[in-house]
Amino acid sequence: MGWEDTREAIVEACHRLEAIDLVQGASGNVSVRLPPHEGREIVAITPSQVPYRVLRPEQVLVIDFERKVIDGEGVPSSETNAHLTTYRSRADVGAVIHSHSPYASALAVAGLDLPPVLDEMVVAVGGPVRCAEFGMSASQQLADNAMAAMEQRMAVFLRQHGVLAAGRDLEEAINVAAIVERTSKIYLLARSLAEVKPLPEQIVAIEEKFYKAKHGFPVE
Repeated sequence: MGWEDTREAIVEACHRLEAIDLVQGASGNVSVRLPPHEGREIVAITPSQVPYRVLRPEQVLVIDFERKVIDGEGVPSSETNAHLTTYRSRADVGAVIHSHSPYASALAVAGLDLPPVLDEMVVAVGGPVRCAEFGMSASQQLADNAMAAMEQRMAVFLRQHGVLAAGRDLEEAINVAAIVERTSKIYLLARSLAEVKPLPEQIVAIEEKFYKAKHGFPVE
């Protein structure tokens, strides 16, 4: 059915994410939007509770937007709601990563937004990373709250939980997750030294326009 390459890419992505400390063990999850199958929207998604060091491509599940398993054995990720809600809400998104990376998660636990303090963050994410209202893990409320805070950007903090990063493809989603974590680390370190001011508003506005044009959003 042509899903093998995507499954292998997801396993490779999990190993890369673990190598740079964005996920550990079986924490977090990764998904990729697939071409429609028999008239249904489908995604490939990591299984629940399988450590990444032993994850095999055949364990990556293919499911539809109603959570029905099309191919593969096992249980889809516990945060499947967050992934599917992102795809339903954002036609531009082709991959989603949920991570528990330490510095970004620290901001999420504190209920803090990540302001636009670095140029590369604004261009990659589309502006600040907002912290969503709290929702219980794995719940539809968590997913809905995430989308409300994420809007047209590519990342959002899940209050007292972690991070949701997205991309037009898997490579972009990995890049977004990595940039959010690195910027979170820089921001927290800078806050320990002095008051941290965001980039000038006019610069952020220019970079947000570049981001919107890149992703096909209307530019004012």
